[in-house]
Amino acid sequence: MVFILGISGSPRSDGNTSMLVQKALDAAQDYGAEVKFVELGDKTIEYCDHSGKCYELGECVLEDDLNPIADDMRQAHGIVFGSPAYYSSIPSIMKSLLDRVGRFVNLRGKVGAPLVAGRRSGMTLVVSELIFFMYVKEMIIPGTPFWPIGFALHVGDVLGDTEAIRAAEYSGSRVAEIATLFEHTPASWSQDVPGVIRPAFGDDWR
Repeated sequence: MVFILGISGSPRSDGNTSMLVQKALDAAQDYGAEVKFVELGDKTIEYCDHSGKCYELGECVLEDDLNPIADDMRQAHGIVFGSPAYYSSIPSIMKSLLDRVGRFVNLRGKVGAPLVAGRRSGMTLVVSELIFFMYVKEMIIPGTPFWPIGFALHVGDVLGDTEAIRAAEYSGSRVAEIATLFEHTPASWSQDVPGVIRPAFGDDWR
């Protein structure tokens, strides 16, 4: 059974972003996946201090809530990244998560999908930010026939966006489906080879 992780990157718990991610996880669970939902709104995620110690330790030295989430990301076969649109960008807590786990967590060969909630504009830019992270981390990003965005102002409004709900459900089931295929036949390039250090984005920052 594959494990699909959903991360809501909104500073506000139980909001529209969380609702979209939960819809995706429900669909993944219906497909047969084990799922887990993480909300950053009730976590403390400090910004990356670029100490470089995570390269050696395999974990972050900052004492907050990041390392347990990093462990979940390591174990997951697929990850749904949800974010609201804040001034056409991801919020700072989501940015801190990506900046930090991107330095020491291998996500190669995992399946990923973005979901974004917002009022009116800027959401496609947030989708792009999430996709750029997944792309450079060598994740597999399934396409969908729906834009992975939901329109909302007040909490719960996104549930009235029927196309957004379909997009979330479609993304969740597709992530679970492709993750299942790769679990049975993993790609050779997705595995770490003992004793071999592969180039990864950020290595030149050391």
